[in-house]
Amino acid sequence: MAKKKVQNITKPTEQDREVVKFLVRVREDFQGMRKRIDNRTGMKADGTPQNIAERSIRMEDVQMFAAVRKAAHDQEKAIEKNLKKALERFPIYRDWLVNVKGVGTIAAGWIIAEYDIYEASTVSKLWQFTGLNPGMVAGKKRVENDDGNFSYVPTNKLIRGDKLTPGFVAPFNKRLRTAMVGVLADGFIKAQNEYCMAYYYPYKERLAQEDNEVEEISKAGAKPKAIPWKEAKKAHRDRAAKRYMIKMFLKDLYVAWRTIEGLDVRAPYAEEYLGKVHEAKI
Repeated sequence: MAKKKVQNITKPTEQDREVVKFLVRVREDFQGMRKRIDNRTGMKADGTPQNIAERSIRMEDVQMFAAVRKAAHDQEKAIEKNLKKALERFPIYRDWLVNVKGVGTIAAGWIIAEYDIYEASTVSKLWQFTGLNPGMVAGKKRVENDDGNFSYVPTNKLIRGDKLTPGFVAPFNKRLRTAMVGVLADGFIKAQNEYCMAYYYPYKERLAQEDNEVEEISKAGAKPKAIPWKEAKKAHRDRAAKRYMIKMFLKDLYVAWRTIEGLDVRAPYAEEYLGKVHEAKI
């Protein structure tokens, strides 16, 4: 029997990570173009007409945009193929992410492009970067330098780590939070994967019985009001459960990625100091 040829894969570099980031962002640009065309021509995501009485563009003019839409869609698919090839350079993708149901090529691209596991010495840093830290952090302001460039200067003002505060730079990566909590979480639920079953559903059910209070805005323009979780809107509890599910995924990702890269792994504060244990899946 002939021996299977082993592919010689070199350690990925920062340049490899930039390639992934470039492909993810460009694919997002083409997707945005296609969606804008669909909205303006009354088309659904699958290319079929929307059921609306009026359109902003006459029906006879819609066809002139069809070629542009198809070109954007074809570019999306081509970029996804190239992105998958680029991701194969990363051990965390080959050895771990591909085995997590619900993590597709695009989600894996966001993860590898945006997170720097060498900088993330604790899982809390991943949570903070994703906008999943409700604690207080030092706010930063954007200050223009003499040369016309800008710097981000820390202040003595504490702001919420998961909220946008007027006058301060966002303390997290807004696009990444959308990709993780707004897209990947839905992928987990659709796939009914282990994170969905172990964390999303149980947490949402727990909140439905919870007497502890949370601030909620009843209507646009109204001030937040403290109410028991069990009386909060279903959508509010749903978002909270998604955030918790993604936090648990990031916890496992942190352990797996740091281990694969031969880096030290620190237990989260709750485990290290409070004795609360969560078994990570490597």
